[in-house]
Amino acid sequence: APVCLITGAAGVGKTAFALHWAHQHGAAFPDGRLFADLRGFSDTPAPDAGTVLREFLLALGVAPQRVPETTAARGALFRTLTDGRRLLVVLDNARSSEQVRPLLPGGDHCVTLVTSRDRLGGLIASDAARPLPLAHLPAADAEALLASVLGEDRIAAEPEAAARLAGLCDGLPLALRVTAARLAQRPQWTLGAMAHELADEHGRLALLDVEDTGVSAALHLTVQQLPEPAARMFRAIGLHTGSDLDRFAASALAGTTPAQAGADLDRLAAAHLLTESVPGRWTPHDLVRLYARHLAPQADPEGLRRLLDHYLFTGLAADAAAEPGSQPCYALPADARRPAATREFDDRAAALAWYAA
Repeated sequence: APVCLITGAAGVGKTAFALHWAHQHGAAFPDGRLFADLRGFSDTPAPDAGTVLREFLLALGVAPQRVPETTAARGALFRTLTDGRRLLVVLDNARSSEQVRPLLPGGDHCVTLVTSRDRLGGLIASDAARPLPLAHLPAADAEALLASVLGEDRIAAEPEAAARLAGLCDGLPLALRVTAARLAQRPQWTLGAMAHELADEHGRLALLDVEDTGVSAALHLTVQQLPEPAARMFRAIGLHTGSDLDRFAASALAGTTPAQAGADLDRLAAAHLLTESVPGRWTPHDLVRLYARHLAPQADPEGLRRLLDHYLFTGLAADAAAEPGSQPCYALPADARRPAATREFDDRAAALAWYAA
């Protein structure tokens, strides 16, 4: 049965997109729709496959006393009952491919929508899931979302401030909705005043949280589910003030090898916390960067020192490759410490490319 995998960052609108699609195409599934929140990124425990399958079987008309005892038997009955039916199954907030597989229906006429903050590459590789990544909203769509809550007139009265708000919210629907909610509750506030408040990076994340909902809460749940090496890397990235970094800089920050750093960066990208902007260089979205900075005090305090040493030695290596035989462009400080792994450059072009990046 066809599987569509809807992925994206926390708060990008995956669930809303899946439910909107389900509503729009409901007529194509005359045998019904099944929905399960798998709570893969939640403070509450995720339901096991057996529990979800029991609910599905009951929804399909199986009498409670006829529901099999074991998860395997429930899965087999579910696939048998769905074979030949035209059903839509929505599996929301999945954490892993393993969590999804037992819940896939049988036959070729069912469609399954899976939403996840993770790429779930295993589901693509072994279950032929079709990936549909959701990006942050472009400026025009972000402003339209604000207008849907605040009204067209309020946006039209301050178009420049509306555009600035869209940018400060990084085009993230969750951030835009929280901002719009704050403005809706404070009709005396102008959009310009709200933009002025959000422009302060130190207070931006606090303004983008309402009660237990918001950007920080969503990112907290994402980071909480990471393997510890990747979580440690995320905290270390909060020490970095540049726009992007490579695996060598990341390895210095986290105190690990470039190979391990590359694996950790890939894991963060899979969780939609980083984007590989160009091959070998990773960039966090603005709000993710602020959250990483918020966690930076938990990072290894020596990370910044290691990063500076990394740049010192890498700069000398690039200088030697760009101008062989020339005198070094600067002398190393007496307390500089050579990194465990230093970057090497094959030729002048590679060295100049590093300088340009």
